Amino acid sequence: MLKSISVAVLSLAILASCQKEGQQQMRADEQTAATRSDAPPPRPPMRQTDARVMIGSASAARGQSGSFDVRYYGIEPLKAIVVPISYPHGMKIDSVSFAGSMIEYVATRPVRIDNDSLRALISAIPMTEPLIPAGEGLLATFHFTLSGDAASGPIEEGFIPPANYLVYIDSASTEAEPIFEPGQLTVESAP
Repeated sequence: MLKSISVAVLSLAILASCQKEGQQQMRADEQTAATRSDAPPPRPPMRQTDARVMIGSASAARGQSGSFDVRYYGIEPLKAIVVPISYPHGMKIDSVSFAGSMIEYVATRPVRIDNDSLRALISAIPMTEPLIPAGEGLLATFHFTLSGDAASGPIEEGFIPPANYLVYIDSASTEAEPIFEPGQLTVESAP
């Protein structure tokens, strides 16, 4: 019972920190805090695992569109997963698709995109659905457009204030930190 309550509390915290679909602005106090320091607060202690979150690489010319995948591998079913990322200057995330993903069936999939701070977050919280299955598969596809001054750089683990770290909750309601494998954006030369 206590474990179910902790999952519900985490779910509510994730939902509260994610804003309505399409919103791309951080609250003013979060934006001010993010401007003062890019360093997130210390990560709470979590169990280390062999689970992995893998970001695909992408390439596009300035002014063009593209996409990259976020994949997951794990050996245990999940009650929830939170994947915050940061991305290079000049990349604008246009949308996130869950079509064909291993979490497509989950109704509660908060997404937060903040192109001003170059951060985005996806999460999935099965409420009445079955747990997220073990195995390997697609979590989401990010669609982006590059600005005229876009720069190549990593697509890596991020932090979304106030407390969204890379984390998943296993079937025993234990928080764990998957291994993160970053991707890379390559800005191509115009033909």
